[in-house]
Amino acid sequence: MRTLLKAALLAAFLLPAMATADDFWVGLFAKDTGYTDQSYTTSKSLSRLKTKIDNEWAKGYDIIDISYGHDVWMALYAKGTGYEQQAYMHRRDIKKFAQAVNAYAKKGFLLINVEYGAGEWVGIFAKGGKWKDVVFEYSRYRDDFEKNIIKRWREGYMLVDVEAAEGYWTGIFAKNTGFKSEAYVIVDEWEEVSPQIKAKWRDGYRLVNIEYTAGEWFLLFAEYPNPREELFANNEDIEDFRETIRKYWKQGYFLVDLADGRD
Repeated sequence: MRTLLKAALLAAFLLPAMATADDFWVGLFAKDTGYTDQSYTTSKSLSRLKTKIDNEWAKGYDIIDISYGHDVWMALYAKGTGYEQQAYMHRRDIKKFAQAVNAYAKKGFLLINVEYGAGEWVGIFAKGGKWKDVVFEYSRYRDDFEKNIIKRWREGYMLVDVEAAEGYWTGIFAKNTGFKSEAYVIVDEWEEVSPQIKAKWRDGYRLVNIEYTAGEWFLLFAEYPNPREELFANNEDIEDFRETIRKYWKQGYFLVDLADGRD
């Protein structure tokens, strides 16, 4: 079972949403990313994930996203990111995680992705990217988190990643993202996702990040100077998802965002 959504520069195409009560993988694909090559890995444990990350780094790939679902860690890599060096870390406690983020920032590593899974907060860091003044924030309540979004927007920041787990809402904010403006939508049901994305596409926005947050879907959109071509797909089975990835790679798309959730 799969949902396929596509946004082109002049038109959008939408297929019906998938109805299921099971977990499923979600992938956002895009063209005009600047990437030149891509790979991904899956791992059952953080120790195995670290080994695979090291192996991909040795091949010249950089991590661009990581997601946990179906008791599996999926890491996404690319070449052509512009990063000079990367690092990753994990902590069980959110406060210790935030302290580690600040420690890495002092060394010049900026947080680019946050994920929670198997009791661990995982952070991906990079040197040399285009983002500036990266800030990590977390709040106990969604209302407070949404207030922080508005506050950061007024200060010139853009929200670039979201994660909610263990009673916390977390976000990465940055300047110099290249976005002209942003918007977000939170919906309760998977069947509501497709119409919201289609509406934002018509308004000139493109999907940046999709997360399953505490039983809700958080959809983050941005307005690009030149709207990119996107498509959006999901599969319940990991092998079907692998086939979906291969299919769109052949069509010139790169997988730019991962998520795992349920209806």
